[in-house]
Amino acid sequence: MTTWTCKGAFALLALISLAACEDGQGGAFLQGLDGNSSDKPVALSQAKMAFGTVTLVAPEGFCIDKSSLKQNFALMARCESLGAPSAGTGAPLGILTASFSAASATIPTPGETAAALRLDAITDPVSKDHSVTFRASGSPPAQGLSKTHWRGTARVGSQMMALAFYGPNGGRAVGAEGRSVLNRVINSLTDG
Repeated sequence: MTTWTCKGAFALLALISLAACEDGQGGAFLQGLDGNSSDKPVALSQAKMAFGTVTLVAPEGFCIDKSSLKQNFALMARCESLGAPSAGTGAPLGILTASFSAASATIPTPGETAAALRLDAITDPVSKDHSVTFRASGSPPAQGLSKTHWRGTARVGSQMMALAFYGPNGGRAVGAEGRSVLNRVINSLTDG
């Protein structure tokens, strides 16, 4: 039985990571970040996810990139990076992603997540009743972002959410403040 639970966790993590890669998601944000895009994406403070079963709320200073939204994926960044300058002051610079899938029996451990996503150098793991957060090293989604980043997994109702938070080398997002941002997202999750 333990083997099946572990396989289920690996399958869940693989599904979440693949969902985040579909349809070239995040491209509009990356164009807006460097200032080369004339039509900036619309910034949202919250969005219904997983066919309305979960409400995702962006942490303070962050907004959801409307152009990235799928039923199971959202990309968040500082609001001014997404065209809402008054809402983003003080937040660390970085890319925050949230992916959703049907919840498995258990929340994957940092080791299971790292194995499924080919991460290494796991540090600072913290497990709570419905969530786990940790720092790891792995390939960043864009040039200029640190390999060291934060990961989180949380259960809300029938859904499992996976978070990844990347920032520039030496930036606040890869330091202790990164976990705080993940915790704010996790603590704001609500059913429907």
